Amino acid sequence: IGILSCYIFSRFLWDIPSDIDASFYLVAMIVFITPTANNVMVMVELSGSGSKEGIARVIAWQYAAAPVLLSLSMTAVVGVASQW
Repeated sequence: IGILSCYIFSRFLWDIPSDIDASFYLVAMIVFITPTANNVMVMVELSGSGSKEGIARVIAWQYAAAPVLLSLSMTAVVGVASQW
């Protein structure tokens, strides 16, 4: 979703100077691929829901998979950003 969003923005909405466009798109795509555990935990705390244990398990699995998945997605994002 992040790579597609940045592609659509680059073609139709954003007019970024060519000397910084690769760095700009790299940073924009990194925002989309980082783990969401902190955001999810804040939402659970604010909702007052009783499902904190289930969310904690999901966050633990996300942290366990993050090194591999984040490395792969960063490789893809850097490759895409270097093409722009």
